[in-house]
Amino acid sequence: MSDNETSTDGPPVTVSFRTIAHFFDPDDPSPEDCRELSERAEETIYKTVVDRFPGGRGNKNEKRLEIVLPAADITKNREKTIPGATRAHFALKEKELRRDMEFTVREGLREFRLTTLVCVFLFSGIAFTAHFPREPFAELVKNVFIIFSWVVIWQPFQSLVFDRWTLSEQARVYALVKTMDISVRHDGHPDIPDGCSGELPTSAGPGECPTFVGTTSEHSQDHS
Repeated sequence: MSDNETSTDGPPVTVSFRTIAHFFDPDDPSPEDCRELSERAEETIYKTVVDRFPGGRGNKNEKRLEIVLPAADITKNREKTIPGATRAHFALKEKELRRDMEFTVREGLREFRLTTLVCVFLFSGIAFTAHFPREPFAELVKNVFIIFSWVVIWQPFQSLVFDRWTLSEQARVYALVKTMDISVRHDGHPDIPDGCSGELPTSAGPGECPTFVGTTSEHSQDHS
């Protein structure tokens, strides 16, 4: 049997929250089916997914996301709205990242044109000062021009290569989440052993403890 045929047996990416208040943005008055996720939920899902699928890459049959909430916070309606709201949120954020990436490229090209003009002057200065090898001042000016040339050249390289690549990698993960098969279940599922607790986000397979977002004291305050 091929890997693609057996990959669906693998555990989904599991992200757990102590309360629904940690999942949805409390400042968004929209209905839950189109409400934005909280920054905490977005960051937790992003980091958990990227840990499992670095760069948003992996077998498409494995790309399943399971959101775990307290049983008291889950309703039949939320079982339907939470997956849709999650996909919509990450689709919107992916679009914003793509827009930022286009802006970064435009800025990088503008910086490249400016760098070209500045380097013409700098390289001319370097060539001119090379005619005075025994003049200390000429050597100083030449070294300053060389250093300044490296600084000027680096900026468009940073924008067009590293910044663009970082945004592209982030957008790929967001694009992955918006296409994942998302399900919702309560934290009393038999796959999670009793006594599981924690405070940092992580994923978990069957029989493992997923770590919850938020602390016990926060959970107590939310239900007090």
